[in-house]
Amino acid sequence: MGWKIDDAVSNRTLRDVKIFLSEVSFRLGGLTPKIRVRLFRYPGDREIYFEQSHFLKIPDQKISEDALLKSDKDEVYALSHAVEALTHPYEAAVAEGREPSDSWLIFNDDY
Repeated sequence: MGWKIDDAVSNRTLRDVKIFLSEVSFRLGGLTPKIRVRLFRYPGDREIYFEQSHFLKIPDQKISEDALLKSDKDEVYALSHAVEALTHPYEAAVAEGREPSDSWLIFNDDY
């Protein structure tokens, strides 16, 4: 049996290893910046995690517990968590009559 990606990055000298699986980009509703979502896993871990280029922060809006999910066992569900963490609060704010603003998007410095 041949080497796997996990084997190639198993050297103890390496730190903070992430194995990227895919990246998706989109614009959210009427907002201008392009948002990117990366799906990845850690070596030896089957859980799929996501990180996003931007966070959504709408003034005076309470954060849902759903937005705290950062992983899943499946790529599609992990991506769905990332998308819903952005679309649900955005749609709620628009439904309340708020005017979308690019200032709602905060760049993720760790992306």
